[in-house]
Amino acid sequence: MNFKHSSRLAATALSLALGTSALFAAEKSLPADALTAVSSANGAPIADSSAPTPAADPRPADSIELNRPPVVDDACAKSEIAVNATRPAWDYAASTTQCGILEGDFGFLSQPIGAGVSQQMLVSSMRYGLTPKLDLRWGLTNHIFQGGGDSPSLQGSGDQWLGARYRFVEQGRIVPAMALLYTGKIPSANPSKGLGSGSVDHQMVFIASRDLGKSHFDFNTVGTLAGSAQGLDGAAQFGLALTRPITSKLSGILESYGGPQPGTTDRFGAGFVGATYALRPQLVFDTAYTRTYTAGSPRQQVLVGFTYARRSGFAPLPRSAAFARFLGR
Repeated sequence: MNFKHSSRLAATALSLALGTSALFAAEKSLPADALTAVSSANGAPIADSSAPTPAADPRPADSIELNRPPVVDDACAKSEIAVNATRPAWDYAASTTQCGILEGDFGFLSQPIGAGVSQQMLVSSMRYGLTPKLDLRWGLTNHIFQGGGDSPSLQGSGDQWLGARYRFVEQGRIVPAMALLYTGKIPSANPSKGLGSGSVDHQMVFIASRDLGKSHFDFNTVGTLAGSAQGLDGAAQFGLALTRPITSKLSGILESYGGPQPGTTDRFGAGFVGATYALRPQLVFDTAYTRTYTAGSPRQQVLVGFTYARRSGFAPLPRSAAFARFLGR
């Protein structure tokens, strides 16, 4: 290497050193915002290494998740609405109307009552889910019409019923779901027309419900205290209903129901076959046919109707109230 070439390299190195020193001096003299603007060749700010770094959470990630407040599922705040139909079967299920939901059912019933006379009835009921375990019920026979044969036609409104159903045991691995239903009759029918007794009746129903595979069973023990001019007379009847889905919307029902009747020595027994069709989760249509196998009651009945559910708009009971918790809130 000759002397001229060595002197050129030394001069280049000296120039680079002087330029770097000038750049550092310029950066120190600039304000902080200008320094950020010129410190990145691609326009992105460079992190200030002198800024304090946030301290890392010493807890493990799974510990952080576990210490978060638990999410409480409120059955009264569900957005989905589904019908909990009580018709067309006689036997009730232990499941109650969805909390905060108002259900209404309406039906038509036709039955011959002998000597060429037939009877038609329009029936309806309303139910409100007060808590996930308790619903309230108001039922009424809107209109009764009797006609045919040699008898004069009769018509009028029937009796009304007020009741409440409470589920006190949930279905477990062995035990069925269990509930109690009480209803009291308001004697609004005209007894002079033979449309009612004119007396107050009481009815208490023990309900046991169980799912076995795709089949659902409802067993009822029904105790009735019927009023009359001679006082109260009691009787107990029993029923068992089987419900099984046929398609995603269609279900079939088989049922047997009967026992002694209050105020008479005649016993009642009947077989029942019916079906329900869920057009939408909140709208269910139904139909059924009943055939009795005992005397002292109409030999057959034909029923059609529907059940509709909607949100009531009422605020649910507060979960913090002791009374609400006692009722299953």
